[in-house]
Amino acid sequence: MTQLTAEAAREALAGARLRVLIIGAGIAGATLGALLRQRGEAGFVIERGDAHGEAGYMLGLLPLGGRVLNGLGLTDRYMAESLPMRTYELYDRRGRLARTFPLDRLVKDFGEWRGIERGALLAMLRTAAGPIRYRATMSQIVEAADGAHIQFNDGSEAIFDLVVGADGVHSSIRESLFDSREVEEFDTGWGGFVMWGPLDDPEVYSELWAPGWGVGVYPVPGRVGIFLAGRDKSISARDPHDYADEILTRLPDGRFRRLLAQRDRTEPAFYWRMADIRSKVWVRGRTLLVGDAAAGFLPTAGVGASAAMDSAAALADELSRAGTDHIPYALDLYERRQRHRVELAQKNSRNLARYMFVNSSAVALARDQAMRFYTLDRLVSDLSHVMSGTRKD
Repeated sequence: MTQLTAEAAREALAGARLRVLIIGAGIAGATLGALLRQRGEAGFVIERGDAHGEAGYMLGLLPLGGRVLNGLGLTDRYMAESLPMRTYELYDRRGRLARTFPLDRLVKDFGEWRGIERGALLAMLRTAAGPIRYRATMSQIVEAADGAHIQFNDGSEAIFDLVVGADGVHSSIRESLFDSREVEEFDTGWGGFVMWGPLDDPEVYSELWAPGWGVGVYPVPGRVGIFLAGRDKSISARDPHDYADEILTRLPDGRFRRLLAQRDRTEPAFYWRMADIRSKVWVRGRTLLVGDAAAGFLPTAGVGASAAMDSAAALADELSRAGTDHIPYALDLYERRQRHRVELAQKNSRNLARYMFVNSSAVALARDQAMRFYTLDRLVSDLSHVMSGTRKD
């Protein structure tokens, strides 16, 4: 007989100091589960998908996320399954190399910036988090004096001291407990397909942004992720390879054209809508939003995964010092500690989106001219404050 979700929860949390339910085994949820387990605490992690769900795309992991993996004892595995990012190339609207940004100084100051496949990162975090209950969701939550009473999709019920909504940018927890007026969306009007090509230069990230379209190349071990961007309404329903062939006709000879021509046509393309969310409220009763459920990220600054891991680490730290009677105080401390950092990093990704995703030829021309004076310090100004822990008001 299949074990009910509530029975699995009670078994996993037997003798636990805090009964923590983590909804979502994405990057934020799996990181939190792993950190609680490492600290001798217990978290019960459920995931609506299955263990072999869609990995999706490539990620750039900042030192902010790398430090969390170091703390979990995953450094060797992380280094083996990722590639260092040493140089960022920016091409103008005509496909000409406009600026090259060496990242040596940032690496020296903060640590490695590395490219990794989302599936590889999830696999190591989920292993560290321990047993995860897949194909499980929450169907109802009722607050009471003794805790949050949760009903799962199999009809079973359990009680928890804290419920952590880590179920992503399309969070069902946020939709069920938070008013839509408490959530703002930032929509660029763009989207893009992620495809895969052969690995060439493993340490160089390259991006080309033209009016209404763009291409990015991001190395991971064994291959490169290729992002083909365009206006969401124009490309979201298109066949991705038809769109890729169209982009090929616009590209001059060089890295973008060569890799796109050699793309893997056997693996399905992943479509990524370029929009994010920001919840004005993170806590409601015994429920807390974390990661993309609280503040989703555009991929423009490559900071979303790192910010989610950093937030999970801060939350695990606060919970490690909290008793059951003082969870609200711990959550308040957590929000005061993290909200500014998260929203500053999100602001950086939004600002870069405004710079990259332009539809007018005149605006693209002005941007390309300004690019000559765009410094690396300006490019990552907000992220430098986040990584250094200094406040920028």
